Amino acid sequence: MELGKVINLLIKKKGLTQVEVAKRIGKSTTALSQIIKGSYNPNPDTLDKICKVLEVPQPILFFLTISEEDIPEDKLELYRVLAPTIKDFLIKIFGEEREELLNEVSY
Repeated sequence: MELGKVINLLIKKKGLTQVEVAKRIGKSTTALSQIIKGSYNPNPDTLDKICKVLEVPQPILFFLTISEEDIPEDKLELYRVLAPTIKDFLIKIFGEEREELLNEVSY
């Protein structure tokens, strides 16, 4: 899943609007929309602000972008074994309210 799609999914799950998030990160709605569409990659500072607003650490955000298509074929079996365990670990750390989000991200 692309970074912008994950950000958009998190925005929706938090019950926020793009306008609210854009204001909180100090960017225009257009800039945030470009990030969500994947036509613009956020700089590290902007990404950090997005993560703070969404209450998700950057590594988790990046982990959620990983799909089977990103994994080399010779590592795919290992990924399939580890991904559910990592998913369970994330649910325990970030609380059960995150479970619905993690279930939407394919492994």
